[in-house]
This record gives sequence, C-alpha cells and structure tokens, in this order.
Amino acid sequence: MAGLGRQLVFRGLFWYVTVLTGLAIVAYLLVYWHTQIDKPWPFPFNSIVFAPSLRLSDFTEFYHKFQLFGTPRFWNGHHDMNYPAPDAYVYLLYFRLFPQSAVAAALAFDTTIVGIAILAAGLLVWSVRRHQLAAPVAAILGLMLLTSYPLMFMADRANVEGAAWVMAVVGAWAFVKNYGRIAAIFFGCVAAMKLAPLILIVLFLRRRDWRGAWTFLVAFFVINFVAMWFAAPHIAQPLHAIGRGIAQFQKTYVLTFSPDGIGVDHSLFSVVKQVLAWGGYVNGAGLGSLLTMIGMWYHVYAMAWLMAMAMMVWHFRRMPILNCVFAVFIVQVLAPGVSFDYTLLYMYIPWAMFVIFFLLEDVYSGRVHFQLWKIVTMLVAFAILFTPQQCYMVLNGRIGFAGQFKALTLLFLLWFVARYAMPCRVFGETPLAAEIPTTFANPEEQPQTGTL
Repeated sequence: MAGLGRQLVFRGLFWYVTVLTGLAIVAYLLVYWHTQIDKPWPFPFNSIVFAPSLRLSDFTEFYHKFQLFGTPRFWNGHHDMNYPAPDAYVYLLYFRLFPQSAVAAALAFDTTIVGIAILAAGLLVWSVRRHQLAAPVAAILGLMLLTSYPLMFMADRANVEGAAWVMAVVGAWAFVKNYGRIAAIFFGCVAAMKLAPLILIVLFLRRRDWRGAWTFLVAFFVINFVAMWFAAPHIAQPLHAIGRGIAQFQKTYVLTFSPDGIGVDHSLFSVVKQVLAWGGYVNGAGLGSLLTMIGMWYHVYAMAWLMAMAMMVWHFRRMPILNCVFAVFIVQVLAPGVSFDYTLLYMYIPWAMFVIFFLLEDVYSGRVHFQLWKIVTMLVAFAILFTPQQCYMVLNGRIGFAGQFKALTLLFLLWFVARYAMPCRVFGETPLAAEIPTTFANPEEQPQTGTL
C-alpha cells in the first residue's frame, strides 16, 4: 500500500503546484496588462499588493508617535494605537534600532519576518529529507515563497501581524513536539498581540492538557499586564488609549463599506457587507442606510459566531488534532469583523502540518488512506488562499470580490475538516477504521483499529 500512498501524495502535490502556479501567473499577467498595455485600473486592482502611496504605511505611520514613548503624551495624544499593548514593543524595538528613518525601521522589520519565513521553509525541507519526495517538496516551498501573496501583502504594508505569525509558528512547532507549556506561552503571546488567536486555547482543551490551557491564559494576561505596566505610569492610561484605538478601528474598517478595501478583506462579515451593499444598490438605498444596516447586522454576526464556536468546540472534541488545528486557524482569520489578506499567513501552519505530518508521514506510507479527490480539494483551496485574486475578480473596474471568494473558500475548508478526519502518527493517533486499507500482504500486521 506504500506505493499507492506515494502515488496519491505525488499526484496531489502535482495538482497543487499546477493550480498555485497558474493562479499566480494569471494575476501577474493581468497586472502587467492593465498597467502597461490596456487602460490602467484603479487601486487596489492595479497591483499584486497595494498602492505605492500606502507602502510600509502600517509601520511608518507610528514613527512620530513612538518618539514620545515613555511619556504621558504617548497615550494621551492623537492617533491612538488600535493594537494591544504588547505590539507597541515590536514598533519600539525597530524605531530604537533605526531612530533616524521610519522607512529603514519598516524595511528591517520586513527583512526579519521574510528571513524567518525562509528559515521555516528550509526547516520543513530538512524535516522531509528522508522521503523520496523531498526534492519536489523543496521546489514547492520555494515556489510558495515566490508566489506567497499573504507574505507579499504583509511585507508591502509592514504590518505587525508578521511578528504575531512568527510567534504562532514557534508555538505550533512546540505543540507538535508536545512541549505543551512552551506552546502555550507562545500561543498566549500571539493572543496577547491580536486577541482573535484566543481561539488557540481549544487545542489544549482538545488534548486535555489542562496545564497548557492554564499556562496559555496566564501568559495572555501577564504579557498584557507587563506590557502596559512598563509603558505608562498607570495601567489605566494604555488601557483607555487602546480601547479608543480599537473603537476607532471598528468605526473605520468594520462598520463601514469601502469599495476598494473589501476586495482584500476575507472576513466572513465582508460577505455580509457585500450582500447588504448590493441589496441597497438594487433598492436605491444611500450610504447612510447601508452603514446602519451594517451596524445592525454586525451584532447578529457576532452572536452567531459565538454560538457557532460553541457548537464547533463540541463537534471537534473527538476529531483528530490536525482537524482541530485547521479549525482554530480558520476561525481565527475568518471570524473577525475585518480580516485583511496578510492574516492568511497563519494558514501556512495547518498547510505545513497537512503536507509534512499527514501526507508525507501517514498517506505516503500507506498507514492512512485518504482519497485523491480529498487531497486535491484541500490543496486547491490553499492555492486559492495563497495567491492574489483581486487582480481579476473586479466588477465595473472598481469593486472587487476576491476577499469574499477567499472567505467562502475558508468556510468550505472549515466544513471539509469538520467532515473528514485526518489522524496523524505524530499526535499518537490511531487510524479510523474507514481509513485503513482493506487489503494487506500480511493480515496479521494490520494496524490497530479504533476510534478517537
């Protein structure tokens, strides 16, 4: 059965590379056509990433503010940070290293994150060196770095999400190695920086790792407390300022409708906003009416997600751990009111686990039989998430719906992993009876059956 497993993995990766490359090439050719040959398209559809005027802006916009760090004016001045307090120390580090140039600080930040991404890719190649498919996997990882739309988007804006992603990568490595407390500390740090990753605690609950769950919560609260303690004489100052910043962020990005920005927003709420916008367009409603409807439906959306997450925790409590990893990272990037495309960096974590620890360890060896159409379906979904579609998913040359296409892709992927189990040897799981090959050369050597 090992031969069949090798064939399944090879064919699945072949289709993945084909679709990934094809989608990327189409996007690049369209950008070239509409910027160099045909009538130029408006921002943001005339670029793989964003407008030149916004390049590095998620980092450089805080340069002057951080000249006041450590003084009361930092928290009482204008332009409040819309990130939790721990993020401030990422900016502070680079602005202190490069005090004379905001651009140099942003470029140094980008260099760090991209360098770590390359290092992580190299470690993945090293981890599969014993397989015959090691060389193709190395080529795939190299291709992914060249076509990685989420990484390009993050680097183009120099968004602090890149630093949180690095923490998540280290936490995922520790989780796989069963270093529960180390994983909990790093995942707790990610949650402290971005809040949405609080869903990662489900991974420890699924493993019944109560120490890990408590360590996660302690790390989350302690990191936030220490960050605010050292940032201002009184914790109330940063707490109020961050609250104002988050409220302003909601008003500016969540409870509004931007014909440009929605094309790079893969939050499920962006689908709701598109439906409301087109419903209003058909009925002739104005912008004020649309914003009122968005505000009303956002509360419904938030309540629906709370109920949905409770049901998912109940459903995934007996699913394999890899399925839970998929679920928590998908919810992390799909559930927030706004989720721009650099957050798709997090989806490289379940992708790597799926390829390295499931396909190359269990399917490749014949230990688990996973049908080809399932492999191709999952990898094609990843190819959609990792490549730019906003270049050709444009209506009337203005409003894009690539973000909503990615949101529905994420929703489909969530349903898929809720439906089909992926037990992994690396997590000490036994294959389900339905996934054990029916024929064996030696019946006495059949793997142990059972349920999770």
